[in-house]
Amino acid sequence: MGRNTATINYGIGSAFGNSFNMYLFGSGILTLANFVSGLAATQSVNAAINVAIYYYISKLTPFPLNEFLTASGFTEVVVNVLMALVLGVLVASYRYRKNRY
Repeated sequence: MGRNTATINYGIGSAFGNSFNMYLFGSGILTLANFVSGLAATQSVNAAINVAIYYYISKLTPFPLNEFLTASGFTEVVVNVLMALVLGVLVASYRYRKNRY
């Protein structure tokens, strides 16, 4: 199997077979990016941790339930979860390709 075909098969298999793992991986990357940007903006580790936690809770988890049930809240959660899933699959596929060959 070629390098590109193996990477694409891995990405598709990860998106459909390991979607929760890829979501966690992608949301970890997004949360870490928010931590770094919060650290750059506030120059405080405590404030940067608060920024990262606030981002994770408000954007990547579908709670509280009353916000999730509204149309805009549902759309926002779906978009953010899909963004985390796609990012996780892309980074994992890149790392798979890099480490496999």
